[in-house]
Amino acid sequence: MMLSDTKVNEVVHSTTREVFSTVYDRLVDLYSKTPQQRYDELINRDPDLFELFSLKDIASLLNVTPTHLSRLRKK
Repeated sequence: MMLSDTKVNEVVHSTTREVFSTVYDRLVDLYSKTPQQRYDELINRDPDLFELFSLKDIASLLNVTPTHLSRLRKK
């Protein structure tokens, strides 16, 4: 099944909008929320995250050091 150019353009436009929105929201969160707030929101959104990714990866996502992430988890 071939998609028309119009349909492809709609899909690309929609996807681009979603990606931009996600990146923009993440950037705003990095500047306006504390590491604790970002950590709490992340855990509320996906409580099983630590089973899927390493502490180093999650710390990188939150823009904190792994040591700081360990302190946030203790709270």
